[in-house]
Amino acid sequence: MKQTPGRRERKKQQTREKIARVALELFIERGFEQVTVAEVAEAADVAVNTVYNYFPTKEDLFFGLNQPMEASLAGIVRQREKGQALLTFLRQLLLGSLEPIKAMPSPEQDSTRQQVLRVIRESPALQARGRQMTEFIEEDLAHALAEDMGTELDDIVPRLVADLILTLYSRIFAEYARRRLKGESSEEIHAGLSTMVTAGLDLLALGIPTRD
Repeated sequence: MKQTPGRRERKKQQTREKIARVALELFIERGFEQVTVAEVAEAADVAVNTVYNYFPTKEDLFFGLNQPMEASLAGIVRQREKGQALLTFLRQLLLGSLEPIKAMPSPEQDSTRQQVLRVIRESPALQARGRQMTEFIEEDLAHALAEDMGTELDDIVPRLVADLILTLYSRIFAEYARRRLKGESSEEIHAGLSTMVTAGLDLLALGIPTRD
């Protein structure tokens, strides 16, 4: 039975979200490099040490409300229903993760997300942190897949599968951004990304196609 967080835990989560929200507003307004942690602390009405207690680096502070959707993938793989085929699970998971796209607002209404993407594009530090996060996520996923397959971590198979899955996520994100900027509807984007997911997982299941 899932326990409800206590008052202290709820308070800490509220403080964390407040700091991250205030920081994001400042980063969007002025750019990532132009904002200091001290300025975030002042705007959030907390001590600088409090900010660092929740977010060890300024990059962590930015990504506090912008974690990539694949960040918890390894944990989800480990917790899946026993006996369920891995590919079947991944297909359901990835296609299911696209469902919220249908309800997303138009690009004109989704200005905050566009501004977040702009801040990342303009910041080499955030781009480097994003790549580092991807490496950590891939390593963790490779561990989970090796456990699932009953192989050693240095086996090439779980690492290749983890790499393909993370590459697929990366391509989904890039294609989503491209289609949004192009002005496609949420339904068109969902259909296009679903086709990408199916093709990527078919490659994983069937291997590289050959000509007759």
